[in-house]
Amino acid sequence: MNRSLKFLCIILTAVALSSCALWYPKSTAPTAPEPGQNVDWVEHVRQLTLMREWQIRGKIGVRTATDGGSAYLDWSQSFDSFYILLSGPLGQGSTIISGNPSGARLENSDGTFVSDSPENLVMEHTGWQIPINQLLYWVKGIPAPSGDIQMTRNALGTLDTLQQDGWKLEFDRYGNALDSLLPQRIKIQKDDLKVTLIIKEWLPLSNTGTDET
Repeated sequence: MNRSLKFLCIILTAVALSSCALWYPKSTAPTAPEPGQNVDWVEHVRQLTLMREWQIRGKIGVRTATDGGSAYLDWSQSFDSFYILLSGPLGQGSTIISGNPSGARLENSDGTFVSDSPENLVMEHTGWQIPINQLLYWVKGIPAPSGDIQMTRNALGTLDTLQQDGWKLEFDRYGNALDSLLPQRIKIQKDDLKVTLIIKEWLPLSNTGTDET
């Protein structure tokens, strides 16, 4: 497996496991605005912050000044547990990542890798400091609750662009899913690192999606 796909695996492991360090009240289902209405931004952020069970399917790509790669993505999140499948065309080069508050496990053709710290896992395999806690918010189209924020919103009232802690994000497309407006395409950039996340489906969590470490 090339270094770019390894990098994708480590980022996603760290993002999912980082949810264990965050505290949320009991979840309630978001409610999408009626057709033609804009979202109530404050309520939109509150509801999506509370949304802790979901499944996404799509594709993720990463590019640096010297490397690049992409993978198909199937990611299930259930509170503090997660199960992620990354694969190439026709399922080639599949990687399974699973975890819970006890730790995270990555399985691929190179072997099995285990860590109890997402931050250490990222630094060990990439040498980069990744905004682990922020990414769990960004994927849902809302800013992380801490850090310097500059943002713009689109005509629907959802997030259009975001600058937070030196990272620049563009939210190109949204769709109605899970009773809310959720991102379908996100571009994330800092220096020469560019990540593109294309979400084809937001789904209710399947009971078969999560796993134990």
